[in-house]
Amino acid sequence: MASYWRIKRWHHALAIQSHLPVFNNLYHDINGYQLSRQARATHDGLEFIYGEIEFLSFIALLSLTKPDKNTLFYDLGSGTGKAVLACTMVYSVHKAVGIEYFPALHHCAQKQAQQLAQQPAYAQQSKAIEFIRNDFFNEPLIHATLIFINATTLFGNTWERLVAHLESQAKQATIITTSKALHSPYFKISHQTQVSMSWGIVWAYIHIPVATLTKQLENIE
Repeated sequence: MASYWRIKRWHHALAIQSHLPVFNNLYHDINGYQLSRQARATHDGLEFIYGEIEFLSFIALLSLTKPDKNTLFYDLGSGTGKAVLACTMVYSVHKAVGIEYFPALHHCAQKQAQQLAQQPAYAQQSKAIEFIRNDFFNEPLIHATLIFINATTLFGNTWERLVAHLESQAKQATIITTSKALHSPYFKISHQTQVSMSWGIVWAYIHIPVATLTKQLENIE
């Protein structure tokens, strides 16, 4: 019973019942899997296999990082933009950026952001949204404070390159990964939990910069 009321309070605090119907309406006729299959017809690889967030589970995951007006959120491999829009709708972040390699998915995300901006309740928040069509290895991440990565199909050299990229560009950021954790001297796991994604239940890992943890410990002392 206590758990039930905690969930009710959480829904109320974040106005979930207001946001969820709007989000579902934005994406009810969008088939990201079909767009991805078409895009991968000429450029395929395991790392490009498509997957999507589930709104409630993703918002609950983000809540563990306490996004606020100073948060600069990045989604690496943003697809049709679901994570970026969900984050922006619920949390008043300073900036929400999605980076996507395939043009069709990128353009779809832009279209959904434009539709969100046409709704008066989200017109102001939508100004924080930006979608970039690029390989995320080529994008600087030095300003990011919160990064989401669906890492389920990232393996071998691709995963190693990404870890190195994060170590070089995002040592200041909190990083969320699905399915696998970062093994890096620059980050430490602060939370791990199971989340629902479009293909099933996976583990998610929240990593905080070791430098931040060290500073917190120094302040305690």
